[in-house]
Amino acid sequence: MLRSLFHQQLDEVANHIQELGSATLAQLDLAIASFANQDAASVAAIIDNDKNINKNELDLNERVFDIIARQQPVASDLRKLIVVMKIAGDLERVADLAVDLAKVSKRLVPYQGEARQELSLLATDARNMVAKALIAYKNQDVMAAQQLAKLDDEIDERFGLFIKHLFRQDVGEPDVEMITQLAFIARYVERIADYATNLSEWIIYEANGQHFDLN
Repeated sequence: MLRSLFHQQLDEVANHIQELGSATLAQLDLAIASFANQDAASVAAIIDNDKNINKNELDLNERVFDIIARQQPVASDLRKLIVVMKIAGDLERVADLAVDLAKVSKRLVPYQGEARQELSLLATDARNMVAKALIAYKNQDVMAAQQLAKLDDEIDERFGLFIKHLFRQDVGEPDVEMITQLAFIARYVERIADYATNLSEWIIYEANGQHFDLN
């Protein structure tokens, strides 16, 4: 009876991860749209939503602490609970990056360069990495988690090329600030992809108890 309750609690916190993940993806979608469509009005909503994500992460951690205290799990069950907290923390940081991206996008509303479309595509691909990591976690799919490392390498390469091209442009003084802000956004996007890779590392750790650095 107690064991059945414990596994029910494990399933519940895993489901909460999916809910937190969905909220984080929604934040990324809003942030990318605010940049791609030059929509400064959505920034306030993104910042407000972040408060809920922060609270949900804290609530989830408290739930895990309570389960550990009451059930005293060992071995693989303890790993599952540790991974829940680690993934929740990484998702919260991704949501923070969505806020940062949106804030910088607000300053870029006047910018009309081609880099906006290229950066939007890069951001969408990083966002999709997070989505794939969440699916791999739900399905306990270690192979799918491992494949995210290759996608991260591709994002890193595109990020590097984007930055090189950005700073090689012959720009006037008024455009220097715009280029700097675009570089900030590119860095935020690259970090989002890194966190997606972190998620895959936790999936692998939950499965076999070994931590691999996929970044």
